[in-house]
Amino acid sequence: MFDRIKYKKFAKTQLAGRWTVPVLMTLICGIISLAISGPGYGGAIADIAAHPAEQLLTAGGSAGDASYWEPLLLILEIIVGSILTIAQIHVYLKLSRSPEPVQLGDFLEGLSLWLRGMLAGIWTTIWVVLWSMLFIIPGIVKAFAYSQIFYLAAEYPSLSIRKAMKVSIEITRGHKGDLLIMYASFLGWMILAAIPAGIGFLWLTPYMQMTAANAYHGLLKEAIVSGRIRKEDLAG
Repeated sequence: MFDRIKYKKFAKTQLAGRWTVPVLMTLICGIISLAISGPGYGGAIADIAAHPAEQLLTAGGSAGDASYWEPLLLILEIIVGSILTIAQIHVYLKLSRSPEPVQLGDFLEGLSLWLRGMLAGIWTTIWVVLWSMLFIIPGIVKAFAYSQIFYLAAEYPSLSIRKAMKVSIEITRGHKGDLLIMYASFLGWMILAAIPAGIGFLWLTPYMQMTAANAYHGLLKEAIVSGRIRKEDLAG
Protein backbone atom coordinates (compact mmCIF):
# COMPACT_ATOMS: atom_id res chain seq x y z
CA MET A 1 0.00 0.00 0.00
CA PHE A 2 1.35 3.40 -0.99
CA ASP A 3 1.47 5.60 2.14
CA ARG A 4 2.88 9.04 1.36
CA ILE A 5 2.28 10.26 4.95
CA LYS A 6 4.45 7.45 6.29
CA TYR A 7 7.15 8.10 3.70
CA LYS A 8 7.26 11.79 4.62
CA LYS A 9 7.32 11.03 8.34
CA PHE A 10 10.19 8.57 7.84
CA ALA A 11 12.05 11.19 5.82
CA LYS A 12 12.02 13.63 8.72
CA THR A 13 13.30 10.95 11.09
CA GLN A 14 16.00 9.81 8.66
CA LEU A 15 17.26 13.35 8.12
CA ALA A 16 17.23 14.32 11.80
CA GLY A 17 20.81 15.13 12.79
CA ARG A 18 22.00 14.37 9.26
CA TRP A 19 20.94 17.44 7.29
CA THR A 20 24.43 18.81 6.59
CA VAL A 21 25.47 16.57 3.70
CA PRO A 22 22.08 16.62 1.90
CA VAL A 23 21.97 20.43 2.15
CA LEU A 24 25.55 20.79 0.87
CA MET A 25 24.80 18.31 -1.88
CA THR A 26 21.74 20.31 -2.93
CA LEU A 27 23.77 23.52 -2.95
CA ILE A 28 26.59 22.01 -5.04
CA CYS A 29 24.20 20.50 -7.58
CA GLY A 30 22.22 23.74 -7.76
CA ILE A 31 25.33 25.78 -8.51
CA ILE A 32 26.46 23.32 -11.18
CA SER A 33 23.03 23.23 -12.81
CA LEU A 34 22.80 27.02 -12.78
CA ALA A 35 26.27 27.33 -14.32
CA ILE A 36 25.29 25.02 -17.17
CA SER A 37 21.83 26.47 -17.79
CA GLY A 38 22.84 30.11 -17.66
CA PRO A 39 20.43 33.03 -17.75
CA GLY A 40 17.78 33.04 -20.44
CA TYR A 41 18.16 29.34 -21.24
CA GLY A 42 14.87 28.29 -19.67
CA GLY A 43 12.97 28.39 -22.96
CA ALA A 44 15.36 26.12 -24.84
CA ILE A 45 13.93 22.91 -23.41
CA ALA A 46 10.40 23.90 -24.31
CA ASP A 47 11.44 24.85 -27.85
CA ILE A 48 13.25 21.57 -28.50
CA ALA A 49 10.46 19.49 -26.96
CA ALA A 50 7.95 21.25 -29.21
CA HIS A 51 10.05 21.09 -32.40
CA PRO A 52 12.76 18.46 -31.82
CA ALA A 53 13.50 17.60 -35.43
CA GLU A 54 13.75 21.21 -36.53
CA GLN A 55 15.90 22.21 -33.57
CA LEU A 56 18.28 19.27 -33.79
CA LEU A 57 18.68 19.27 -37.56
CA THR A 58 18.94 22.99 -38.23
CA ALA A 59 20.29 24.04 -34.82
CA GLY A 60 18.51 27.33 -35.43
CA GLY A 61 21.21 28.95 -37.55
CA SER A 62 24.95 29.41 -37.73
CA ALA A 63 27.54 28.58 -35.09
CA GLY A 64 27.64 32.23 -34.19
CA ASP A 65 23.99 32.28 -33.12
CA ALA A 66 23.04 31.54 -29.52
CA SER A 67 20.29 29.19 -30.74
CA TYR A 68 22.91 27.08 -32.51
CA TRP A 69 24.18 25.89 -29.16
CA GLU A 70 20.80 25.28 -27.55
CA PRO A 71 20.51 21.57 -28.52
CA LEU A 72 24.10 20.92 -27.41
CA LEU A 73 23.53 22.76 -24.13
CA LEU A 74 20.33 20.82 -23.60
CA ILE A 75 22.12 17.51 -24.11
CA LEU A 76 24.89 18.63 -21.75
CA GLU A 77 22.32 19.65 -19.14
CA ILE A 78 20.58 16.27 -19.40
CA ILE A 79 23.87 14.39 -19.06
CA VAL A 80 25.23 16.43 -16.14
CA GLY A 81 21.84 16.53 -14.44
CA SER A 82 21.51 12.76 -14.73
CA ILE A 83 24.96 12.17 -13.25
CA LEU A 84 24.20 14.50 -10.33
CA THR A 85 20.83 12.82 -9.84
CA ILE A 86 22.20 9.30 -9.50
CA ALA A 87 24.97 10.53 -7.19
CA GLN A 88 22.39 12.16 -4.92
CA ILE A 89 20.16 9.09 -5.01
CA HIS A 90 23.17 7.00 -3.96
CA VAL A 91 23.35 9.10 -0.79
CA TYR A 92 19.60 9.04 -0.09
CA LEU A 93 19.49 5.27 -0.48
CA LYS A 94 22.30 5.04 2.06
CA LEU A 95 20.39 7.35 4.41
CA SER A 96 17.30 5.17 4.00
CA ARG A 97 19.13 1.95 4.87
CA SER A 98 21.21 2.95 7.88
CA PRO A 99 21.07 5.40 10.81
CA GLU A 100 24.79 6.03 10.43
CA PRO A 101 25.94 9.53 9.38
CA VAL A 102 26.78 10.12 5.74
CA GLN A 103 29.77 12.04 4.42
CA LEU A 104 30.25 14.26 1.41
CA GLY A 105 32.51 11.46 0.21
CA ASP A 106 29.38 9.34 -0.25
CA PHE A 107 28.20 11.85 -2.82
CA LEU A 108 31.59 11.70 -4.56
CA GLU A 109 31.32 7.91 -4.47
CA GLY A 110 27.94 8.20 -6.16
CA LEU A 111 29.57 10.13 -8.99
CA SER A 112 31.37 6.89 -9.91
CA LEU A 113 27.97 5.77 -11.22
CA TRP A 114 28.20 8.51 -13.85
CA LEU A 115 27.83 6.18 -16.83
CA ARG A 116 24.71 4.50 -15.47
CA GLY A 117 23.27 7.88 -14.56
CA MET A 118 23.99 9.29 -18.01
CA LEU A 119 22.45 6.28 -19.79
CA ALA A 120 19.40 6.32 -17.52
CA GLY A 121 18.88 10.04 -18.13
CA ILE A 122 19.26 9.85 -21.90
CA TRP A 123 17.13 6.72 -22.25
CA THR A 124 14.35 8.17 -20.09
CA THR A 125 14.42 11.53 -21.86
CA ILE A 126 14.14 9.92 -25.29
CA TRP A 127 11.03 7.96 -24.33
CA VAL A 128 9.36 10.82 -22.46
CA VAL A 129 9.91 13.15 -25.43
CA LEU A 130 8.55 10.55 -27.85
CA TRP A 131 5.42 10.04 -25.76
CA SER A 132 5.04 13.81 -25.34
CA MET A 133 4.93 14.19 -29.12
CA LEU A 134 1.63 12.31 -29.08
CA PHE A 135 0.18 14.55 -26.37
CA ILE A 136 1.35 16.13 -23.14
CA ILE A 137 -0.66 13.79 -20.87
CA PRO A 138 0.98 10.54 -22.12
CA GLY A 139 4.35 12.20 -21.61
CA ILE A 140 3.53 13.03 -17.99
CA VAL A 141 2.16 9.55 -17.32
CA LYS A 142 5.27 7.91 -18.75
CA ALA A 143 7.53 10.26 -16.79
CA PHE A 144 6.01 8.86 -13.59
CA ALA A 145 6.22 5.31 -14.96
CA TYR A 146 9.96 5.76 -15.56
CA SER A 147 10.55 7.71 -12.32
CA GLN A 148 12.18 4.82 -10.44
CA ILE A 149 14.86 4.03 -13.02
CA PHE A 150 17.58 6.05 -11.26
CA TYR A 151 16.94 4.30 -7.94
CA LEU A 152 17.12 0.89 -9.60
CA ALA A 153 20.26 1.86 -11.52
CA ALA A 154 21.93 3.06 -8.32
CA GLU A 155 20.92 0.10 -6.13
CA TYR A 156 21.41 -2.72 -8.62
CA PRO A 157 24.65 -2.17 -10.60
CA SER A 158 24.23 -5.34 -12.68
CA LEU A 159 20.73 -4.39 -13.83
CA SER A 160 20.73 -3.05 -17.39
CA ILE A 161 19.19 0.37 -17.95
CA ARG A 162 16.61 -1.03 -20.36
CA LYS A 163 15.54 -3.63 -17.83
CA ALA A 164 15.54 -1.02 -15.06
CA MET A 165 13.00 0.91 -17.11
CA LYS A 166 10.80 -2.18 -17.45
CA VAL A 167 10.99 -2.79 -13.70
CA SER A 168 10.17 0.87 -13.03
CA ILE A 169 7.10 0.61 -15.26
CA GLU A 170 5.97 -2.48 -13.36
CA ILE A 171 6.49 -1.22 -9.81
CA THR A 172 4.72 2.08 -10.55
CA ARG A 173 1.74 0.31 -12.11
CA GLY A 174 -1.36 1.56 -10.32
CA HIS A 175 0.64 4.11 -8.33
CA LYS A 176 1.43 6.88 -10.80
CA GLY A 177 -1.44 8.93 -9.40
CA ASP A 178 -0.12 8.31 -5.88
CA LEU A 179 3.28 9.64 -6.91
CA LEU A 180 1.68 12.73 -8.45
CA ILE A 181 -0.26 13.42 -5.25
CA MET A 182 2.87 12.85 -3.15
CA TYR A 183 4.84 15.48 -5.08
CA ALA A 184 1.84 17.83 -5.16
CA SER A 185 1.65 17.62 -1.37
CA PHE A 186 4.91 19.61 -1.23
CA LEU A 187 3.43 22.51 -3.20
CA GLY A 188 2.77 24.67 -0.14
CA TRP A 189 6.33 24.14 1.09
CA MET A 190 7.64 25.00 -2.37
CA ILE A 191 5.92 28.37 -2.28
CA LEU A 192 7.39 29.11 1.14
CA ALA A 193 10.84 27.80 0.12
CA ALA A 194 10.92 30.22 -2.79
CA ILE A 195 10.88 33.17 -0.38
CA PRO A 196 13.41 34.67 -0.18
CA ALA A 197 15.52 33.80 -3.22
CA GLY A 198 14.75 30.09 -3.02
CA ILE A 199 17.02 29.50 -0.01
CA GLY A 200 14.44 27.22 1.55
CA PHE A 201 14.94 24.67 -1.23
CA LEU A 202 18.28 23.77 0.34
CA TRP A 203 16.23 22.02 3.03
CA LEU A 204 13.04 21.23 1.13
CA THR A 205 14.84 19.36 -1.66
CA PRO A 206 16.45 16.82 0.73
CA TYR A 207 13.08 16.33 2.41
CA MET A 208 11.43 15.63 -0.95
CA GLN A 209 14.28 13.41 -2.13
CA MET A 210 14.26 11.40 1.08
CA THR A 211 10.50 10.94 0.81
CA ALA A 212 10.89 9.79 -2.80
CA ALA A 213 13.53 7.25 -1.76
CA ASN A 214 11.15 5.83 0.84
CA ALA A 215 8.40 5.66 -1.78
CA TYR A 216 10.77 3.73 -4.06
CA HIS A 217 11.42 1.14 -1.33
CA GLY A 218 7.68 0.82 -0.74
CA LEU A 219 6.87 0.40 -4.43
CA LEU A 220 9.57 -2.22 -4.95
CA LYS A 221 8.62 -4.17 -1.83
CA GLU A 222 4.95 -4.24 -2.81
CA ALA A 223 5.79 -5.43 -6.32
CA ILE A 224 7.99 -8.24 -4.97
CA VAL A 225 5.46 -9.34 -2.33
CA SER A 226 2.65 -9.37 -4.90
CA GLY A 227 4.77 -11.44 -7.29
CA ARG A 228 4.76 -8.86 -10.07
CA ILE A 229 8.54 -8.62 -9.71
CA ARG A 230 10.91 -11.38 -8.67
CA LYS A 231 14.20 -10.73 -6.93
CA GLU A 232 15.83 -12.53 -9.86
CA ASP A 233 14.52 -9.76 -12.13
CA LEU A 234 16.83 -7.32 -10.33
CA ALA A 235 19.95 -9.37 -10.94
CA GLY A 236 20.49 -8.24 -14.51
